[in-house]
This record gives sequence, C-alpha cells and structure tokens, in this order.
Amino acid sequence: MQRQAYWALLPFLATQAVAQPATDPSADDSASLPVVTVSATKRGQSSRELIGAADVAVSEELGPRGFRKVDNLDRVFTDVNIRQRSNRAYSNLTIRGQSSPDFYNPAAQLYVDGLPQDYALLSQLLPGDLEQVEILYGPQGTLYGRGAVGGVVNIVTRKPDNQLRGSLSSNIGNRDKGASLLLNAPIVQDMLYADVAIDSQNTRGDLHEMQTGERRGNSDDLNGRFRLRYAPTGGPLDVMFTAAHSKRSTDEEYFAVDPSKRSREVLPVPSYYRLSTSSYGLHLNYDLGGYTFSALTGYQDRDFDRTVFGSYPPELQTTFSQELRLATKPGKDRALDYVVGAYYQDIDFQRNVPAYALSSQQNLRSYALYGDATWHATDRLDLTAGLRSEREQAKVDTRLQDTALQRNKSFQSTSPKVGASLRLTEDVSVYGLYSTGFKAGGFTRAVTPQNIAFSYQPQKADNFELGFKALMLNNTLELRAAAYLMRIKDYQLSVGPVEGQYLQNVGDARTRGASIDVDWKASSQLHLKTGLALNSSKLHNYRDPSGSSGTDLSGNTVPYAPKATANLSVEYGIPLAGGGKLTPRMGVSYVGKTYFDMDNRIAQRGYALLDLGVSWKINPQMTADFFVDNATDRTYAVYAFDAASMGLGTAYQLGRGRSLGARLNVRF
Repeated sequence: MQRQAYWALLPFLATQAVAQPATDPSADDSASLPVVTVSATKRGQSSRELIGAADVAVSEELGPRGFRKVDNLDRVFTDVNIRQRSNRAYSNLTIRGQSSPDFYNPAAQLYVDGLPQDYALLSQLLPGDLEQVEILYGPQGTLYGRGAVGGVVNIVTRKPDNQLRGSLSSNIGNRDKGASLLLNAPIVQDMLYADVAIDSQNTRGDLHEMQTGERRGNSDDLNGRFRLRYAPTGGPLDVMFTAAHSKRSTDEEYFAVDPSKRSREVLPVPSYYRLSTSSYGLHLNYDLGGYTFSALTGYQDRDFDRTVFGSYPPELQTTFSQELRLATKPGKDRALDYVVGAYYQDIDFQRNVPAYALSSQQNLRSYALYGDATWHATDRLDLTAGLRSEREQAKVDTRLQDTALQRNKSFQSTSPKVGASLRLTEDVSVYGLYSTGFKAGGFTRAVTPQNIAFSYQPQKADNFELGFKALMLNNTLELRAAAYLMRIKDYQLSVGPVEGQYLQNVGDARTRGASIDVDWKASSQLHLKTGLALNSSKLHNYRDPSGSSGTDLSGNTVPYAPKATANLSVEYGIPLAGGGKLTPRMGVSYVGKTYFDMDNRIAQRGYALLDLGVSWKINPQMTADFFVDNATDRTYAVYAFDAASMGLGTAYQLGRGRSLGARLNVRF
C-alpha cells in the first residue's frame, strides 16, 4: 500500500517540480575537474594535497548507475572488493589486499558522517541525500585505531538546512522495486532545521530451490531517518541529532553446488534472517575562528535473528562511541595544520546457540588519544606526523549448560605515522608515507561447544608507500599512482571447519601492490574514469594454530584478496532541445582470481561485470535513469566453503545475475 501511494504521488510531484525553481546539483557542465575536500581526514583536506592515497565518488556517479547500496562501491573504487559471505550482514570488505576473514571485525571501517557503523551494515542502503563517498587507502591506525588496516570508507550526507526542498525517487526492474522520499524544511528560519528520509527496497531473488523450484534470494529493506539541526546563521554552534532505524528480512543465505551453479539451483536447507538496527547520533561543532571543536556521539543497537542450514544462532550487539577533537580549519594560510582528539568505544556482544544451551557475552572497550599534524615547511614541501595510543579491554562470559567460563584480556597499541609530500610543479607532486594499523585481540565470537576457550592476539601492520599525483591538460586530467609494501604480524584468520570456525593468529603476512587511477574530463560532454590495482597478499612464516599439522602454508594467497581489480566508467552527455540532456554510460569492473580458503583449494577465477545505462535529464527537477547491471549475466561465486563433511563437496554462494531497471527522480 505504501509503495502504491508513492507511485500515485509521482504525477503531482512532477507537475510541482516543473512549476517551482530548485537547485540542480548536476547543472555544472564545466570541462574541468572540481577540487574535492576529504572530510575523512577529520580536519578537511583537498584530496590532491593529502599525503596518502584517497578517492571520492560524488552522488551523481552512483545514483544514475543504479548503485543503491554500500556493497556496490567496488564498481567505482579501484583496489576495493566488497562481497557478501554467506549473507550481506557478514560482507567481506577488502582494500589493498587486506581482507576481512574475521566475520566480526573487518580490516577496513565504514563511517557515516564521521560515526562508526556496525560491521553488519556494510551492505546498508546509501542515504538519499548522499553528497559523496570517500575512501582512505592503507592503514589509518593513527586517526581511526582498531580495524582500519586496509583503509576507511566514509559516507557524507547533506545536512538539514534553510532550504525548503524534497526529492522522490521510484525504481522498478526485473529484480528490484522500491521508492525513497526525502523532505527538508526550516523549523525556525535561519536557526533550526529538520529532514526526514524513508527508503524502501524489495528484491526478487534469482535463485531456485532444488526439487521444489521455489524462488530464493528475496529480501525486503526498509530504512527511516530523522534529523534535527540547530545552527543559527552566523553563529559558532552547530548541533545535529540523528535517529534512524533499518530492517532487512531475507532468505538470501542459500548455496549451490558444482552441478547446479549455472542453473542457479540451491540446496533445500532452511536459511533466512532478520536484521534490525537502530542508530542514534549527536554531532556538535563549535567554530573557534581558525579552529573547530567537535564532539561526536554514536549509539547502535543491532538484532540479528538468523537461521542458517537449519541451525539457529541469534546475535545481539550494542555499540557506543564518543569522540572529542580539535582541528584547524581548512583554507587558512598557516604553517601547521593539525587535529588532536580522544576516543572511547564500548561494544556489548551476545551470541546464543540454543541447540547446545550455549551463550556467550562479550564486552570490548577501547580508549585512545591521538594527534595528526602537517607542517607546510616550504611552498612545495609538506611534512606529516601522527601518533595514536590505544588500550583495549576484552571480557567474556561463556555458559555451556551448567559450565561457566569467564576470562578477560587487555591490549596496548601505539600507531605512528610519518610522511612527506613534495610539489615538483604547481600541479604535480610525489609523496612517501609510513603508516600503521592494527586489529584488536580478543576471544572468539562464533562460539561452539568446541571453541569456547579460544582467544587470539592483536594483528599489527606496517605500511611503506610511495605515490604520485598530477593534474594536467588545463585541470581536465588527473593521474594518481601508488606502490606499497605492507608487513602484517600475527595475522588473524578463521580456522577450523565451517560449522565451527574460530579466529586465530596464523603467523605473518606480506602484501605488495601498486595502483593507478585516471580521471579525465575530456570535454563538457565526455567523462572517463579508470583504475587498475595489482596485489600480492600472501601468508608468511605460517604457524598452524592447532600445532598438529605439518603443513606449511607460507606463500599461499590470503583468502578474499583478489590479485587484480580494475574499473572503467565512461559517460557522454548529449544536450537536447529544450534544455534536457541524454547521457549514455558504460561501466566495467574486473575482479581477479580470488581464493576462499587459506589452503588455496577453493577459488573463483577472474571475471568482469559489464554495466550499461542511460540517464535522461528531462528538466532541472526531473531525471529518469535506465540501467542494466551484469549485462552479460556472468555467473560467479562470492563465497565458497568445503562442505565435504555434509556430503556436498564445495558449496557456493552466487553473485547476482543480470538485472535491469528504471528510476524516476523528482526534486521539488
């Protein structure tokens, strides 16, 4: 009924859109590339001046291609791979060869407007008022601490403001249908503002259960968010409160075996889950002239009610975070720019396995102080240094029938960073960087009766990097390149059979890689972006955590770390009579050979996905997008495991097949 109401409103809203003036964010047809500020550095920096590798995708790059979820971002960013493992709540995020074999603590972190997100939200819907998505490549331990070994993804939204505005988007296709609504309004002119956003998406699965033929892979996603912002015009104070709720119901967690992969037939084993998350945030910024004081408070409550392969292991998690920081404001002519801050995070996690009367409760606390500064030594030379000191406390209370096991551990980590950037000319620079990152130690969260006593040590990484940035051809061509070597000590990897996997340290790892990105605005009509990354991420000095096997896996490729990734996007705008525009576009993304196990026996060969589309800008307030994803209907696996103990051989989870759709977007 709700979706019918959205569709019924479209003619009215379209009429209103034509009658009322509105700001068109895509109206700039300049042939030069814009300067982009990266807020993920916590003090705002131009991506071209940042000492390190970063990339930004604005909303106009994502929406017209039909990319609605976080896990679509690897089709835009180079050296990034996001694929679900078993389900989207356990999505794997690999950046620069740093994969996340740990289901519960990814090697890269996701933030929305500077607030950390629960790992189960790696596949959440992108907000309708999206401004841009930023990515910082490589270890970001100095600024972000635990879990930012591969990098950081930060989603930036447009804040509520003084403008009365809104947007409505409706999409329909062979696999998806849905609608989103955003309304923004001033409550008190020049002082108090609010916005509300609702997004609903229904996915029709393309899997079929063996024997019965029933359709599987269906899902329903519903997001709602309300924000209230107090920011008097001309005043120093800016406070924003956010309340959001998301819910997903799906039976996507089904698996195929070798004979049935191409037919997309899956095993008839009951699997489904409901993921419900409530999020609250408070952003406070106070302008001190040349500095900004910020306080960011976040809270998330997640309920993961899951049945997989007929078993029932529900999980609950709450996360509280508090960050205080002082940062210099960008754009000021000063010799030293810096950010200093303090951070606290408290995670309560609970997993139950009713079949064994087993429950495990864990509390993880982090305390950190950090600082990061850049000295503009000369007009051409910048020097940067940073340091973070962090303390972790992990406590666990596990109960198996009448047996109770209580344990606790503490860990200390120091994450330094130093680097330098030299501008060879006004538009060409080179940089060198040493950065660090770590993943916290702790106790296994995927508890079974066999692994309730297992713990693991922190994983630490040292990254050595050289990079090159250039802006050429009258600011229409941007080149970025980087080469890096990463040494990881006490690498954490899930071991054991799939029905009882647990996290352990398996020795060390080495990652070597290089990437190049090209962004070319050839004319006001033609825009091309492409990138290529090559990685060798291998186990080094392997140590069998069981101590019983004589097998040495040193030299094996790390699971979920493709050897190559590449992206290409091309679009060409064709002006139409009456002020409209037609923009055909093409996107290609390539993922190299990927292993799913540390034995390197189960793998997905390299494959490319082709996306096609066209956008029709009807007028400044209305656009229509038409798109086809995976146009060649490529069959590929995103996750696989050895199911021989179940008499099944290898079980595969398949990536999405061909999908096509259309979206109508109206601003008013």
